[in-house]
Amino acid sequence: MEYERIVDISLCHEYYNGSSCGFQVEPSFETAEILKREQILCRIYDGKVRLIAPVGTLDEEITLFFYVRASIAEIWNVTNFEGVAHDEFPTAVVSSIRGVYFEGRKKDSMPELQRKFGVIFALEICLDLNEPLICTVKVPTRKMRWCYCVSGVYADRDLFICDSSKTDDPVMFDCVEKSSRFSLYISKCEIPIVSGAPSRFQLLDSATSKVLIKSLPNASGKTLAKTRLCDGSRAIVAECFVNP
Repeated sequence: MEYERIVDISLCHEYYNGSSCGFQVEPSFETAEILKREQILCRIYDGKVRLIAPVGTLDEEITLFFYVRASIAEIWNVTNFEGVAHDEFPTAVVSSIRGVYFEGRKKDSMPELQRKFGVIFALEICLDLNEPLICTVKVPTRKMRWCYCVSGVYADRDLFICDSSKTDDPVMFDCVEKSSRFSLYISKCEIPIVSGAPSRFQLLDSATSKVLIKSLPNASGKTLAKTRLCDGSRAIVAECFVNP
């Protein structure tokens, strides 16, 4: 029997610069029955889903449903599915007509979900009989305000954080707290958290513009904290500790 590739989907995360970061994919019970009935071979490995079917056997459009687990705990901190309500579950819908997009689905429409642990989102594949479905599903990284907590010899000095990557529209920071032990500088806007990205911020002395630290560490999903902003409100920020 001759087979042909009908689906080739790669899963990756923007936080890991396009790496699959240990995504594990499992078909739903109904999808497993469809694959068996239609004699579709399912190959799942390294964050990829590949389906191979006998040539000419599919005579109607098919929708397949998979659950995607995250084997790295940090993924939960750095992922943000915008537009998905708290009582909904994020689902990546893949079709040849609309491409790839995320939407929220009611959790009670997925009874299997209650019996599965570590599922971060669902994957729905809408098969088109006219052409193979080949694409990449990028899981979005969270954008957060970055907070530099400066301690040590620079704690009580007036500092300035310079954005060396953007001279036309740089990210600015507010000093929200200062003492003899530490000072907190929080970005005025949200910044994507990306693992391994080049360092973009420098620490300067406000009075002399002297560069004190040429390369400040980037924020990560491992150091999240709640702090108070300049307007008195509280927000979750990604902390970076600086102790020269």
